[in-house]
Amino acid sequence: MSLLADIGAAYQRPRREMTHQVSIMTEPRILMLGFTACLLNYVSRMPDLAAISFLAEDDPAIMRARFATLFVSSVIMGPLFLYIIAALSHLVLRVFGGQATWQEARLALMWAALVASPLVLISGASKVFAPPSVFMVATLLTAVVFCWQWALCLATVEFPRRVTA
Repeated sequence: MSLLADIGAAYQRPRREMTHQVSIMTEPRILMLGFTACLLNYVSRMPDLAAISFLAEDDPAIMRARFATLFVSSVIMGPLFLYIIAALSHLVLRVFGGQATWQEARLALMWAALVASPLVLISGASKVFAPPSVFMVATLLTAVVFCWQWALCLATVEFPRRVTA
């Protein structure tokens, strides 16, 4: 399946899709999933940053500097942050009997972040183009979907006997 089809399938059958992702898991793929999720997060924040620069009547050099700073923090540092969060979650779940490998724990977080990224894009666009109430609902929905996906992905890899695919 393609990546987009896999993301769509994750909304219908998240545990089965996570099992599929584990079966095709490699470290370069996990890193690619993290970079893709972070890049889409960067893209989702671009309209807001452009609107802020326009309203502040910033010099184009300042706007480029803001975009570059956002790129470095989102796309370069973002996957590193995700790796740290995945390691911490794996350590916590090991205390409770988690059985996943470090690689599976990283995959669970990166996959959940990528599955939630379509909603991140909608939330980013709604911040600029929709009323604040729509933005708040979109952001809340994004957070709920991310937490739901991450919890199911972690349950699938950390506690495989208790969660069936």
